[in-house]
Amino acid sequence: MIARRDLLRAGVAFGALGVLGIAGGLPGLALAADPVNVITTDMPFAVGSRSTRLFETKVERSKPKGVVLFSAGYGSAPDSYARLQAVLAIEGFVVLATLSVDSPAYPDTASFNRAQVFIERIADMKALSAYAARRYPGLPVLAVGHSFGTLIALCQAGGLARAADPTVKAVLGFSSPGKIPGLVNANSYEGVTVPTLIVTGTDDTVPQFATDPADHLFPIESSPAGGKYALVIAGADHRLAHDQGVGFDRALPLVKLFVEADGLGDTGAARRLAGWQAAAGDRFIVRER
Repeated sequence: MIARRDLLRAGVAFGALGVLGIAGGLPGLALAADPVNVITTDMPFAVGSRSTRLFETKVERSKPKGVVLFSAGYGSAPDSYARLQAVLAIEGFVVLATLSVDSPAYPDTASFNRAQVFIERIADMKALSAYAARRYPGLPVLAVGHSFGTLIALCQAGGLARAADPTVKAVLGFSSPGKIPGLVNANSYEGVTVPTLIVTGTDDTVPQFATDPADHLFPIESSPAGGKYALVIAGADHRLAHDQGVGFDRALPLVKLFVEADGLGDTGAARRLAGWQAAAGDRFIVRER
């Protein structure tokens, strides 16, 4: 478990992470024969002593094949990622997310300091996992995140010495935050043994925080080898996963293959994933050994 003093030392870093969640978004995409619906309700499972909102995205009239537990960037909200969530829904997933306490839209956001945000984010994911087990029992579970949300998704898979959610089969992350002093170190991802794909870009930097785009590859480089992938898209920046992000379309073929192969267990997709080639100028990294 992470000591409270480590969380407090990381407070300054979390302040920098405030720019890693970019508010705003576009309407949901009409990409399927049946519309993609986003249902927003009160979270039926209490998150500690508080309540929050549940976002549930799925294709209408289609039975889901799997579940995504989604975590937005710091200071952002699920509705900034309508495009990504629509793609996952069309692939057969129901996408579950909460309104986190660090979002400006959260009614009581001022009551939570930066160290508390990390703890509450983990609590959000536990509540989502419990909801998924009750509402969609037996379906494979994929943890997905952007930026700070990618860190949370990696924690669900055993990162930062957290107790892994045993239902999580794979992690899809956009722009992981890399190393965070006092929180993420060389051994932080040694517990992440499930298949993992990190998508980032050559211009994926955050002033005063992540000045080297290569930092976003740290979870792939430092976790145990085997089923670890990364895609670096030329010209893509930190908005990659957002609705207005540049380069997302070039990531789609790989994202689809990964979630089909390692999220849904499609053996044909797994074969195609092994031989996938990135577009000219982009870089596909495979770490099997």
